[in-house]
Amino acid sequence: MELFPLLKDLAAVLSAALVMGFIFFKLKQPVIIGYLVAGLIVGPYGLKFVSDMHTIETFSELGVMLLMFALGVEFSFSELKPVKKLAILGGSAQILLTVGLTTVAAGWFGIALGTGILLGCMIALSSTIIVLKVLMERGEIDSVHGRAILGLLIVQDLSVVIIMTMMPNLGDPAKILGWPMLLALGKAALFLATVVLLGTRLFPVMMKKVASTGNKELFLLSAMILCFGTAAASFLIGLSLALGAFIAGIVVSESDHSHQILADVLPLRDLFATLFFVSVGMLINPGFLVAHLGAVALLVAAIVVGKTLLVFGIARVFGYSGRTSLAIGLGLAQIGEFTFILAKLGQQQGLISASLFSLILTGALVTILITPLLMQAATPMYLGLAKIPWLRRARPAGAKAPLATGDLGGMVDHVVVCGFGRVGSNLGEVLIRHGYPVLVIDTDQNLIQDLRRRGVSCMYGDSSNIEVLKHAQLPLAKLFIAALPDATSCRLAVKNAKQLNPQLDVLARAHRTQDISELYGLGADEVVQPEFEASIEVIRYTLAKLGYTTRELYRYAHQIRQQRYRQFEDTFDPSMVLGLEEALGAADLVWFDVKADSPLSGQSLRSLDLRNLLGLSAIAIRRQGEVVPNPDPDDTLFPGDGLLVMGPQAQLDKLSALTRPPSL
Repeated sequence: MELFPLLKDLAAVLSAALVMGFIFFKLKQPVIIGYLVAGLIVGPYGLKFVSDMHTIETFSELGVMLLMFALGVEFSFSELKPVKKLAILGGSAQILLTVGLTTVAAGWFGIALGTGILLGCMIALSSTIIVLKVLMERGEIDSVHGRAILGLLIVQDLSVVIIMTMMPNLGDPAKILGWPMLLALGKAALFLATVVLLGTRLFPVMMKKVASTGNKELFLLSAMILCFGTAAASFLIGLSLALGAFIAGIVVSESDHSHQILADVLPLRDLFATLFFVSVGMLINPGFLVAHLGAVALLVAAIVVGKTLLVFGIARVFGYSGRTSLAIGLGLAQIGEFTFILAKLGQQQGLISASLFSLILTGALVTILITPLLMQAATPMYLGLAKIPWLRRARPAGAKAPLATGDLGGMVDHVVVCGFGRVGSNLGEVLIRHGYPVLVIDTDQNLIQDLRRRGVSCMYGDSSNIEVLKHAQLPLAKLFIAALPDATSCRLAVKNAKQLNPQLDVLARAHRTQDISELYGLGADEVVQPEFEASIEVIRYTLAKLGYTTRELYRYAHQIRQQRYRQFEDTFDPSMVLGLEEALGAADLVWFDVKADSPLSGQSLRSLDLRNLLGLSAIAIRRQGEVVPNPDPDDTLFPGDGLLVMGPQAQLDKLSALTRPPSL
């Protein structure tokens, strides 16, 4: 291998990936699309900058292994717990039904059984990278549909292991349901058990020894040895390199050093995975798209409509509301990055022809491109579909009645908490402990059952739906809290709550900066943005260390909230608001302890005459653990008392000096 051609090819590939990735990032599109387009530009169907595609493909194989290894390290069974029924049972059903329907459809077009099964496997898998990125950008990663999508994606990613194990036997129909397939699965299970045994016994000891040296290079080398060594062992017994790398990652995920290993591997993974996606893009033939536009359109329509309806139906069976089920279905209505890997492996094994390969890649590219638009259209589409009577009246399984405890008809001055997640539950638990009447609305059936057992008033339902809110006695409620984990539900909940009771006080949680003004526009009386509130706390701590008083800090935080967090926005104009010193103000509150030798001891508030002498006001007296507000001017101060005084800090300092006991 000559060095210069290799360097030239790598420079061309990485430069094209950088430029196109940057362009797609600026267009707010997934950069993976930019990498595929970059491959198209520099590849044999484009400008033909790459002279040795085989070398690039070799490097891309490293990207596949590192991608699978990192996926294994990041994998956590705990992420499946909140949605384990839908994820495990529903996810398995989705994959099997997709494979079955695709195999039948492929048979109608004369496609072989093994190829049809592989096509079904590829279509069943959605894009983890793309979907999670869109969910994070929309602030919906912790929403009900966000958690459900995450669980289904994890199960789909795990199924790649089984699919890769099956692939060598798909070419021969006799082997698909025969002993060769069972042998391959048994071989994979034995290999997995061996790797897990050695990994849990040997690997932690080795990593502990390496980590004790404090040398990052040695630490990274040990992780790479495990990744590539396990992949090589997997290949030697007839399994795939990617499968071995994934199993190695699973073993590493149980290690105390998993987070550091992942941090070290990610840059390498991203670099080589970029080469993989560019190499896939090199195989996209624009001429094929033009010549087979109808076939591509039919494939994309079948994938989007078919997967949306299938996942929607499964989510409804598992008790999710119509809007949530639609959001889950549209979120998974694409074929993703592992489809590229399977398609390439299938082509190498003779299962996928060149024309079918081009059709799959083109269809995958189109479905990925439209994914952000589909996920954004979930709510408007649901509002249109909700006009259909059966869908509007349909109620998920296990939610025969919206009321969980007692009759809500007697509730008055109650607080309605929509969404009992991390934010809503913290607030709700405080209210419950203090005996305030609380009504919780949530779509987590397990949570509702738990609250019912505790005797807490609750309703199962989508609180963004006005029909559900009609049961919450909003005309008699005192406060409405929209603490839902996704922005769309929050907006709808606020809008519908104000429609049912325009006088109701509404507090809403904002997920993104652009949500704040919109929530206020919908009628929210107060909007809280968690990240900005964290910023206020950081500011408070910093200014306190710089010598500002509690009163000053309170005033400044209040000003930030009054301005609806505008000080944190890029378009903020400092000249339009008060300066820091003006905003903080001069007044403060200070407690003065009355000791036996203090000049305050034995004095009445009238005799002290703090207002005329120093411009200060006595606010309260603390005596024997009790605070007496607005004390009488004739009240006398005794040793052990505390006097709360308000006024300018300079005057408070003077009072402190005057009341200081004389030094001996």
